[in-house]
Amino acid sequence: MAKTDEIKFVDQHLEKVVLGVCALILVYGVFQWVLSAPLRTEVPKVDRRVVPADEVDRALLNWAKRVSERKPSDKGRAPVYDYTGEIEKHRKPTGIAMIGNWGDHRQVMVPPKLVKPLPGIQLEKIRDILEKFSPMFTEIKGARELIDKEGGIDKLVFRGKAEFPLGALLKAWSKEFRGSAMDEVLAVALDVEIEKRAVLNDGTFGPVTRVTRLQMPLKEGQTPVSDVVIPKYDKNADEVRKAIRELFAPKNQESILRPDYWSVWSQEKEQWTKPWIKEKPAPDVPGDEPAAPGDGATVVSGPAVAPGGQIELWFHDTDVIVQRKYSYRMRIVFVSPLYTYDDVTYKGTPEDALVKSINSGWSEWRQTDAIPRTTQYFVTSVQGMAGMGGKQQLYCTVFTRSLGQVVSEKFPVSSGHVIGGVKEKQIKNPAAGNIVKKPVDFSTNAIAIHVDFNKSFWRMGQQAQTRELTCLERGKLVSHILITHVPADDVRSKAFKALQALVGGRAP
Repeated sequence: MAKTDEIKFVDQHLEKVVLGVCALILVYGVFQWVLSAPLRTEVPKVDRRVVPADEVDRALLNWAKRVSERKPSDKGRAPVYDYTGEIEKHRKPTGIAMIGNWGDHRQVMVPPKLVKPLPGIQLEKIRDILEKFSPMFTEIKGARELIDKEGGIDKLVFRGKAEFPLGALLKAWSKEFRGSAMDEVLAVALDVEIEKRAVLNDGTFGPVTRVTRLQMPLKEGQTPVSDVVIPKYDKNADEVRKAIRELFAPKNQESILRPDYWSVWSQEKEQWTKPWIKEKPAPDVPGDEPAAPGDGATVVSGPAVAPGGQIELWFHDTDVIVQRKYSYRMRIVFVSPLYTYDDVTYKGTPEDALVKSINSGWSEWRQTDAIPRTTQYFVTSVQGMAGMGGKQQLYCTVFTRSLGQVVSEKFPVSSGHVIGGVKEKQIKNPAAGNIVKKPVDFSTNAIAIHVDFNKSFWRMGQQAQTRELTCLERGKLVSHILITHVPADDVRSKAFKALQALVGGRAP
């Protein structure tokens, strides 16, 4: 019973026991850390000093007075740079003499400009530049001439002259090659291509054909000169460049750009001439030469270049017919300046160094006047009597040119036949001064259709009789009467009298 009572007592007063223990611990802490610590009567750091609590107000007041009485010190302060004054000193004088010593020049080190290596020259760009340049015709003219061939023969020819801006081309090319490894920029002509097309009767054009280059026969004792052949490039740069240099020689460029032609007999000068070549005037200043065009890479031009940077081109086309109009155009084929230059060609297209030739732009089509018909015919006489079964024969007199002069011959007219033909004539050779016998072609383009021996016409208010010839010329029917019955003011009558005078004034 006693143990049971003890347990009940503990259970009933456990909370009070715990509360009492906690109260003892709290009392011990207060006494140990609060009541037993000494009293601190100072405050920390007033103006960097520790002062007692009763002196705090005075210390703060004194510190505040000292701070308010402080003045800035000049010792140890960095100087302020007078930028305004320096700017004024270096301004450009405005009419006022500057006095004083400016001092030594200031040397400024400029860093070198770094040039980025070129990636190479693209053939496409060089070709695009060339295609913007093209020849321009200055003259195209057709004629029948006496040329110095086989002792003198008559020849139909269309002769053309053009100009090409070589100086401008070289200048544009040199800008592209500036800074590259190219020593010099060459414009080497490889060929001159000429195309033509005939103007048909209805005004349309025939097919385009190529004008072949004339090959002049060698003179006596002259050795043949073979054309310069540029070999195919296959790591043989020295061999190819040597051939290009040879082709670049003035005589070879002259042969390509201005091919030679036979001399032409001039009746006015009575000598053989080359009328397409201008006589060179004497230079105003001896030794005065035009400046080389372009800048940048060295520019070299082979053919003779005019002061304006133009070169002259010629062509002679002998594959022509009389009374036919033609239209011409031309372009120049150049050796590519990148040919064999692998180290200059754009690295992305190394095959550009294998392209041999590039073309200029085509000139505009230039239409010509036809060569006038040099063979003309006129109804001049009739033989035989009308009536009583008599047979009448009509005759035409045909005029043409041979050995540079007008000759004439009389031919009978037959229906269905071409008027004229080939006859041997004794003609004076104007160059040699002797009389030669040579065949002359008096053929016309007229076919006799019908002859009326009793054609009536009105003359001075009265009816008269004449002879009429109806012919087919160039697809058209044309009528002719006796030239003696043609009015004097008619163009046919005037042409007959002029041609008659050129053959010595003899009546046909």
